[in-house]
Amino acid sequence: MKKQLLSALLLTGSLAAGTINTAAAQTPVFAYWPLTVNSADSAALRSANTTVNAHTLRHFVVADGANTVTLSGATTATTIKPYSSAFGEAFAPLAAGGGWGTSAGGPGGALKRPFSAQFSVSAPAGGTGLRADSLIVTSGFISTSSSTTMGVVYSKSGFASDSADVTGNKGPGAFVATTGGFATPITLAQITTLPNKTNTYRIALNGTTGVTIAAGQTLTVRIYFSCSSSGATSRYATLRNVMLKSTQVALATRAVANTNLGVYPNPAQSQLTVPHTAASRDAQVLVYNTTGARIFSQAVQPGSLETTVSLNALAKGLYLVEYADGGQRSTARIVKD
Repeated sequence: MKKQLLSALLLTGSLAAGTINTAAAQTPVFAYWPLTVNSADSAALRSANTTVNAHTLRHFVVADGANTVTLSGATTATTIKPYSSAFGEAFAPLAAGGGWGTSAGGPGGALKRPFSAQFSVSAPAGGTGLRADSLIVTSGFISTSSSTTMGVVYSKSGFASDSADVTGNKGPGAFVATTGGFATPITLAQITTLPNKTNTYRIALNGTTGVTIAAGQTLTVRIYFSCSSSGATSRYATLRNVMLKSTQVALATRAVANTNLGVYPNPAQSQLTVPHTAASRDAQVLVYNTTGARIFSQAVQPGSLETTVSLNALAKGLYLVEYADGGQRSTARIVKD
């Protein structure tokens, strides 16, 4: 086991996983855009047989880096960079952070179709197809809370012939009344403190059915933003740790299945979230160092769908995280910042 773990840590790209036979025709999809350094997704966490396309902004531009904001918990003003660990991707209709009002040509206080952040994945031609169930995003606004909302819509034709609102979302701590779609968007909070306290939302694309992406097809997700502020500078929407994922299929064809584990954020600082299938009484999360030695293990709450692991005791470096639950064993390589 130790030799296997060490080998996994030394692999480039995503971790090696055993070849498995799934009970469904579609392969689960997982794509992760940290948006803390640039707009690229994490190749190390990208699922096999998934093509992740370039993330784009539509009628938005990233911050020009020329403005600052003073937040509680910070000793000095914080520069609003295009990409940063503090805010993620910061963007607005104008690079200076203005242009939100309708009189300035922006969306104003209601969502408008031209103004969105776009993410998409494709199922390679000749493959078995993909299935996506949910979108996870961390989002908020800098320097304003004036009619700041977010709505999510998806399409399998690049919005040429179809468009569908998402069906529900869970905000910080509880399910919220709005679905999070274009018609019933989420109200976003203003970022007022550091560390960044923006909210994370778990958004169901299509109830428990999910969205099937046939071989050769592309799933496009657009996240729309509104803001009625008339301020000329420093008013930015932010996105961080964007994930497109699916529920992992439980396998009955093998005693032990080795699969890639979709953890976030990665790189991580103080804590790590480990999504998983409904945990049994014996499930646990284990962390190993680069020599394959176990650093610690943590029991998982039975029935839970994700587990938060504290990384405060770990030195900066590379680690292997393993989720073990009976016949399922999943691993992910992480970086502790």
